[in-house]
Amino acid sequence: MRGCHDRAGGDPASDDRAVSDVLAFILVFAIILGSVALLSTIGFQTMTDYQEGEQVRTADRAMAALADNFNDVLRYDGVTGREGELSLRGGTVRTGTGGTRVNVSIDGTYIGNGLNTNDGGEFDLGRFEYGLDEDTVAYEGGGVVRADDGGSVFLERPRMRCDTDHDRAVVSLVAIQNPDDRSVQADGRIGLELTSVNRETVVREGVSEVSINVTETEYETAWEGAFDSGNWSTTTSGGNIEATCGSGDDLTVVVTVLEGRIDY
Repeated sequence: MRGCHDRAGGDPASDDRAVSDVLAFILVFAIILGSVALLSTIGFQTMTDYQEGEQVRTADRAMAALADNFNDVLRYDGVTGREGELSLRGGTVRTGTGGTRVNVSIDGTYIGNGLNTNDGGEFDLGRFEYGLDEDTVAYEGGGVVRADDGGSVFLERPRMRCDTDHDRAVVSLVAIQNPDDRSVQADGRIGLELTSVNRETVVREGVSEVSINVTETEYETAWEGAFDSGNWSTTTSGGNIEATCGSGDDLTVVVTVLEGRIDY
């Protein structure tokens, strides 16, 4: 009789195993769904961040190549213009005024008689920038600067060298003189041309000191780093950067400033 009663009532251990199998299936299914959702969210965001980062790095390389081409106009007197291309890929190119302001003085006298300067001898380096979200890659003074929320750094420095060992200082800068602010956004390539508008070269021997003063710049840390790399002595106060180079009275100084227009 006991055996018949057991068969009619079922096996409790078997019921427990059935419940355990259902719970295990539910847990595994929930884990799979959660993993898929998590990977979808994080994975897509990671892919997006990587794509944007790679796009900006590509812009870095493209702007560096473009700057090297444009700087032929600065390096060679006989070259009055250079062309190049830049792939925007959804980014924006901006040109115009209101950029970093610079003056250069030799033994306290500002150079720039033939340049577009204000009463203090300052000239505007202008703007030629590629922007994507919070990142900016700019052609600044003949160099290439990368900027984001974390600061700025020159990827390619302007030619500013203080060589006191050989009693020589060289300053070569490009100032973009587009009269109107302009911007364009596109997915494809854009053709660009730098044309010389004005140029001044000053050579002095027996100089005691040459100074470069940078004001109203959005790339303060980049300029500070450029001066440090060029062996200049710098002082920063209230956003103004003054870099000096001197070695007694035997310094030979060569300063070239090219004012150019960018068309596209």
